[in-house]
Amino acid sequence: MLTVRDHRSGDLFDPWEYLGPQRRRLLYQSWAGVFRDYLLQHLPVKELAACFRDDFGRPSKDLHVALGALILQQLHDLTDQQTTEAVALNIAWHYALDIRREPDAYLCERTLRNYRCKILELGLDEVLFRTLTDKLIAAVGVDSGKQRLDSTAVRSAIRGLTRLGILVEAASKFLRELKRTFSEQYAAVDPEVLRKYVERQGGGCFADTRPSESKRRLPEAAQDVYALIEQFRQTEASTLESFQLLERIFHEQCEISGDSDAPVLVRPPRKSDCDGVLSPADPDARYNKHRGVGYLVQIMETFAEDDSPDDDSSPSKPDLVTHVAVGKLTMHDQDALEPALVDAEQRGLKPSELLADSHYGSNACLAKGRERQVEIISPAMTAKGKRQGKFTLEDFELDDQGRVVRCPTGYEPVETSVADVRLQVLFDSAVCHACPRRDDCPAAAVGRSERRWQYNHDRVKQRERRLQDASEEFRQRYRWRAGIEATMSRFKHQMGMARLRVRGMAKVTYAAMLRALGLNIFRVAAYRTATPRT
Repeated sequence: MLTVRDHRSGDLFDPWEYLGPQRRRLLYQSWAGVFRDYLLQHLPVKELAACFRDDFGRPSKDLHVALGALILQQLHDLTDQQTTEAVALNIAWHYALDIRREPDAYLCERTLRNYRCKILELGLDEVLFRTLTDKLIAAVGVDSGKQRLDSTAVRSAIRGLTRLGILVEAASKFLRELKRTFSEQYAAVDPEVLRKYVERQGGGCFADTRPSESKRRLPEAAQDVYALIEQFRQTEASTLESFQLLERIFHEQCEISGDSDAPVLVRPPRKSDCDGVLSPADPDARYNKHRGVGYLVQIMETFAEDDSPDDDSSPSKPDLVTHVAVGKLTMHDQDALEPALVDAEQRGLKPSELLADSHYGSNACLAKGRERQVEIISPAMTAKGKRQGKFTLEDFELDDQGRVVRCPTGYEPVETSVADVRLQVLFDSAVCHACPRRDDCPAAAVGRSERRWQYNHDRVKQRERRLQDASEEFRQRYRWRAGIEATMSRFKHQMGMARLRVRGMAKVTYAAMLRALGLNIFRVAAYRTATPRT
């Protein structure tokens, strides 16, 4: 039975008067006061109420308390047990959630899990972040005209596995689910396979394999997995999620040969796809050479160009996170720019200026920003060869059409031409041969008989951007992007996103959304503390 209490109407007598003025002031300035004053009444209880009936069943918990407790759990990075204790005993939680009745002061761990599952099923985590963040922005009066965007990697609760470990854990996961779902088919599995992958006892078990023997035993595990797939391919067990995952992992790690003696071959590591499964426990996690294993989180936040000293009487508005998106770690940052702009525009938070690093600064990204009347302030990527001391197009002198007028050493070209696709420049071979920097010149590529160089119009635009990036005006505008690095640090370490206790894209997204909202709550609380109460 549905229970939704009225948290809008006032009370004839103040239920919190017993706390005294000093403790009331501390609660007002803390995260509890921010949540109670700005967010409690705007929780999306109507969407969650559709899961309950008004006239049948045991009374539910107050939906405001249930939703609020899940938000505060992520805000403080608590376990379910710690959350139930806080709801029952913590005065700050009682004040934030407006708990004044004894039944509302108790939530068991199972109730928390059930409500969390409903939020994930309905996709309310994104609704919570967007709705409540918009309320905070409106309440504090934050200007969203200037924002900055960056990404960071987070790791779910998985352990690193070798290729052998991936196959073994996938087979074990399938057999355990097969036993729970189709016990009759489970009885048909070879007892030796059950001993090695389920019971894991006796000689020959993969759990006892030394790292030095892993490569040797990998074909054995591949043969076992192939036999399981062939045994259950045409049965009801093929509908199990774990079977489909097992089949996917097998095709990623192995290939079928035409040899009857060795029907299964293990793929060489260089042929394995970087988008493959790294752990059967979390099939959505991916590997990135520079970022490691996990997920990619995109963060966009507001900022204000404020150089006033810290002791200024009027504190500046807080920087609030306006957009959060979780994707695979193999995703490129430039693919996240347009969804971020679309999300901000739909909520009326579209920036006029967006600061981002060079990964978001391709010509295509700048064009997408202009289509939405957003100026993308981002440096161009470093020219290829620049870090090795080679000459690049930025070192050449060009005219208005992009033609090369003079090389870095001061020599003029013999011939230049401009076409629809590319431009071309030709230098005197004798002059280039005598040049001491000929090995650093792009016109002296190995294997060419002529000192000829071709480049396209997009490269000319990149040259103009790189020269502009070196100007003092650009540096003064772009220096504010560095502030988002502090946000990333707080998001990962203060909010506990660096190493999560959950697995899977849906649960990682849930944690990222609510912890970004929690970071906004902390920042608004700090702003209220620094602002004199009127």
